[in-house]
Amino acid sequence: MTLGQRIRELRQARKLTQRQLAGMAGIDFTYLSKIENDRLEHMPSLQTIRDLARDLGADELELMDLANKVPPVLEAIARDKDALRFFRRATETVKSPEGWRDLLDYLERKNPNAQSPSERRKPGSNEGKPGGPAEGGGERT
Repeated sequence: MTLGQRIRELRQARKLTQRQLAGMAGIDFTYLSKIENDRLEHMPSLQTIRDLARDLGADELELMDLANKVPPVLEAIARDKDALRFFRRATETVKSPEGWRDLLDYLERKNPNAQSPSERRKPGSNEGKPGGPAEGGGERT
């Protein structure tokens, strides 16, 4: 399914005309028509996608994913309903840096063998640094 197809589907389910939705989202109805018919040279801006998601009661990450606007590091999360549910719940619940540290501590206690990528690098290791093993550097014999 394309972004345009999904927006049309959501709009029709809410019994909105293109003019009505365009007015709500602050865009021209002809632009919305081009989005829905996949006739744009470039995908809409993130702000336009967010506005359309808001006005359609849709998941903005779903629309961003359809528009290929999700950063690669977040793609797996955006496509996994349980991961999305977890992160949404966490952001609704956690309100401070200490809260995020507490959540991380809890998760690490639940699975003590799991490590983040930054923890996998050994302190003092030259791996990944200029001249380190990744670049053929290091000690010469």
